[in-house]
Amino acid sequence: MFDYSDAIDAFWDEKVRLSTTFKEKLFNHRNANRDRLISRLPNTLGITITESNFKPQGSMAMQTIVQTRFADEEYDIDDGIVFEKDDLKNDKDEYFSTQYVREKVRKTLEDDRFCKQPKLCKNCVRVFYSEADKEKHHVDIPIYRKYEDENSNTIREIANEEKWIASDPTQVNSWFINEVESRNKQNEGKGTQLRILIQLLKRFARSRQDWDMPSGMKLTMLATECQEVFYEKTDRAFRELIKNICSRLENSKIIRNLAHPDKPEITKTSNDTNVCNLLEKAGLAKDKLTELDSPKCDKKKARSIWDWVFMSDGFFEDFDSDNEDSSNGIASASPNYPVEHRGGGRFG
Repeated sequence: MFDYSDAIDAFWDEKVRLSTTFKEKLFNHRNANRDRLISRLPNTLGITITESNFKPQGSMAMQTIVQTRFADEEYDIDDGIVFEKDDLKNDKDEYFSTQYVREKVRKTLEDDRFCKQPKLCKNCVRVFYSEADKEKHHVDIPIYRKYEDENSNTIREIANEEKWIASDPTQVNSWFINEVESRNKQNEGKGTQLRILIQLLKRFARSRQDWDMPSGMKLTMLATECQEVFYEKTDRAFRELIKNICSRLENSKIIRNLAHPDKPEITKTSNDTNVCNLLEKAGLAKDKLTELDSPKCDKKKARSIWDWVFMSDGFFEDFDSDNEDSSNGIASASPNYPVEHRGGGRFG
């Protein structure tokens, strides 16, 4: 296989994962909402909370979030808040409805500095940063309550538009962190590489605006299922992942939530359109990536193949040009993408 790993590593580092600076901005906005709730809820809902009441969720918490590619895409930060069930009562010892709690939290988060005030969504309160920021993003705050049942089991429920429904805000994150740690113990770097493969798979799935592809959750479950071994080279690891995903989806297009083995599949049918689309496009990618095995494959050919896969917008061409200039002793006008020295290293 033609080795194009340096360029793929640089592409992931520059164009796929979030920079440390931007992640800090997102975390600062998340923390600002936490501060509002901590300081104001005693007055609006009569409840005192601390940082321990918050449970970060989703791709930010799992470190699999990727850069947006198109203007209409937004970054999504999920930060659940968990109340004690018995704290959510009125003076008559009656439990608050989900509608009441959700609106109180929404109202508590209002701020004159927002161009668009928080709104209620199906399973969360959404705080917008799109209007005043060129990098569109929002913070979703799902609301939970917890209690112990008669068998001393901790039960957690999420507030939707109508009622409290059993849901654990920590289960997916805990499952994924355990997966990463256990794979790293099996083979140093395998679990960390899983994160990178998920990010690259997301970038592939979102590389064209007219592609209808599965959600990040579905892609995460597929990548976790289909990463079989650790490869030193990221380009080969991704190619093998694509091949495995094709085989997996040809056998079955049903995708289950591996963090909730007792729950139904997360696909709606046995042939969801977006999963069928993924199989089709992954099949095209698999065929193109097979050409990397040809003895006639050179850097130009490899570049065109990987550019089709990720739609790099000229990144690979610039990367190759910069490295050719450097190898010829010509000072390049742009950095030579020293991935291993940026942001904690290649697997940072």
